This record gives sequence, C-alpha cells and structure tokens, in this order.
Amino acid sequence: MDCIKSVVAAARRRHAWRGTLVVYLAFLALLQTSLWPPDTLFTGEDNAQIAEADSWLEGRLDLPERLWDTAEVNGRYYSHFPPMFTIISAGVVWLFDGVPHWFVLMVLVAPIPGLAYALFFRRTGSWKWGAVLAIGLVCGTSLWCVLDKTLRGAAPYHTNHALATLGLLVFLLEYFGHRRVWVAGVGLIIAALSRQLTVFFVIPLVAMALSGEDGARRRARLVAVGAVVVILAAVPMVLSTLKFTSPLDTGYMRIYEGRDDDLAMAAKEHGLFSAHFVPRNLYYANLGLPRVQTVQIMGEERTYVRPNLLSTGIWWTTPLLVWVIVGFRRIAGDSRDRWLLAASVGVYIALLFFHGTGEEQRGFNRFSLDYVPVMLAMAAPLCIEGRRRWVSLLMVVWSVTYFRFLLAVPHIGL
Repeated sequence: MDCIKSVVAAARRRHAWRGTLVVYLAFLALLQTSLWPPDTLFTGEDNAQIAEADSWLEGRLDLPERLWDTAEVNGRYYSHFPPMFTIISAGVVWLFDGVPHWFVLMVLVAPIPGLAYALFFRRTGSWKWGAVLAIGLVCGTSLWCVLDKTLRGAAPYHTNHALATLGLLVFLLEYFGHRRVWVAGVGLIIAALSRQLTVFFVIPLVAMALSGEDGARRRARLVAVGAVVVILAAVPMVLSTLKFTSPLDTGYMRIYEGRDDDLAMAAKEHGLFSAHFVPRNLYYANLGLPRVQTVQIMGEERTYVRPNLLSTGIWWTTPLLVWVIVGFRRIAGDSRDRWLLAASVGVYIALLFFHGTGEEQRGFNRFSLDYVPVMLAMAAPLCIEGRRRWVSLLMVVWSVTYFRFLLAVPHIGL
C-alpha cells in the first residue's frame, strides 16, 4: 500500500512540474515588456518609495524633494505609501544607486505565476486545470496589467499590488495546504504592508489558528497570530508617528494639500472614505464599461470604443468570478471558504467607500486585486465540475484575449 502511495505521489510531482512549465511558458509568450534590460535602473528621482529607501540609508525619514503623491509636513516631504517595497528597496539601493530591473523581476514578479499554479493545482488536484486557472489569474485579470507596469516602471501604485498579490498567494497556498500559521502570517504581512486593506485577511488567519487540536499547539498558533497582528499594527503606526506625529495619521490626506484636481477635491470635500462614493464605485467595480466616442477626422465622423480610465468591471473582464455567485451557498457552507468570503466582502465594501477608483487605469481595475485572487481560489473547485469546466476554459480564453490583446490597441473602430 505504501508503495502504491509513493508511486502516486511521484506521478503527482512529475505532473506538477509540467503545469509549472506550461504556466511560465504562457506568461513569457504573452508578456509584452522585456524581461532583461540590464541597464534599466529605477531611482528615487521619480519613485517615492525608492527615494524613501535612500533616505532611510542616510538616517532620515523625509525625502530630498517633493514627488507626486507625497506629503508635506513643516517644509519636509514624506512618502505615504505602505512600507514593504521601501523595505525591499533599502536592501539593494546602496549596491546599485537604485533598484535594478532584474531585481524587481526576480523578487516581485517571477514567483507569482509559480505560486498561482501551486495554489490552483492544490485546489483542483489536476495539473492541467491548475495551469489553466493559474493562467486565468496571472494573464486574465487586472494582475496582467499590474505586472506589466511593474516591470516597465516599478511605480508604487503597481508594484505594491504585485507585492500584495505575492503575499496573498503565499497566504492562500498555506491556508489551503499545511495550515502553518507562521507561513500564512508571513504572506499576510507582505500583503498588508503593501496594500493596507488586505489586513482583513487576519480574520481567516485567526480562524485557522483556532481550528484543529487544542493544547500547546493551538497556543503556539495563537502566539504566531499575535506576532503577525503586532507587526501589522506596529510597523505603520511607528512610521506614522515618526513622520506625522500621530500613529493614526497615515499622511494620505496630506498628499492633496495644494492640489485642485478632481481626486484631491473629492477627498477634501467628503474625506478618504464616504458613502458619497458608493454609487460611483459600485458602477466602476462591477461594470465600468468602455466609452463610446464620436470624433471628426478630416471632415468624416467616426465612432470609437475606448476603455475608460477610472476602472473596469470585474465580472465581464474576468467571468470566472461568476462561479463565486453560482456556488455562493456552497462556499458559505464551507468552514474554510466562509472566513475567506467574509474577509473578501470586508475589503470590497471598504473599497466602495474609498474616494478614488484607482484612476488612470486604461481598461483594468487594480483595486480588485485586493480580493480577486482570493475569490478565484474559492471558486477553483467549482470551475472544473462536469461540463462547467469547458465553460471555464472559454472564460479564461476571453479574459486573456481581453487583457493581453484588446487593451493593446488604442481604440476599436465601429
């Protein structure tokens, strides 16, 4: 019997490597940006977090000059972004006078396709469908646009989403696997110190710590959760106190001082979070349809379909998510999925009240990455049941076509 089990385990490992290869080949084949421009160096001249890393190494917290989306306090300038990318950058800027392109690739982007495949292989038990769903996440959601922009420019907006996705995948892989709290906690720390709202996934982390046997092992798990919570609270609160004199002042509102653009004015009038923004955010998060524009070109009237810039609905661009609705009762009835669902709903609701939609997103929705990887992980077993699997395959084909090819053209003429 043990011999049979070892043979089966070996076969699964062999198939697992096949799936990993398929996912990375698909990722490389579809990628538009160069993977290896060795002379490309991202510096603090136009990246607030790299500038902050430079400042840390010089023994200070303020930036040498004010960059876009930075806060001013008593004539000094500070980054308000979550600190994870700054921490990573501080490890290399002293060697290269910046963050080299290859470092961004290797540390932030390269592990994501492999982790996505490992997660879906674990959720489906099939290397083929694990590969399909991994491609669906990496190439068929807004993650595709975020990874492309991270590789091109390492801007904080996209790099932080890439880091948060990396952390969420580590968390989910452990949550549905060995359930080691400290490993899942490391993933959550990476995610929440990159994108603050992913802190909601402390809820399933606590539930995981409380599950299983009682006694010393449960106490050890709870201690690990406590350590994660302390880190998630202490790191941003200490930085906020040092920069802005209050542990609860993130500096976010300060970035709008002296600005009169629409985003700044909305935040000043209604606050960072307000019910005023819910109707708008509901539309852009769920529909966010392309714009139809009619223009005069050499005396001839032409109509074009162009992706909007404010955000784009998740359901029609990544229809795999529909399986979460179809299987809602089943997901809500599963003890593990239920806690993930509750946390995802918390993130989603918080984003509905947020003053921005993640502006300047041509045809994608970067904010959705705070919960979409989790939703797809919950939906994975539902995607491959019976004839539903072939519908799922068509959904992945559509999503990849949309994000990789339809967004690559400036407009579509009618």
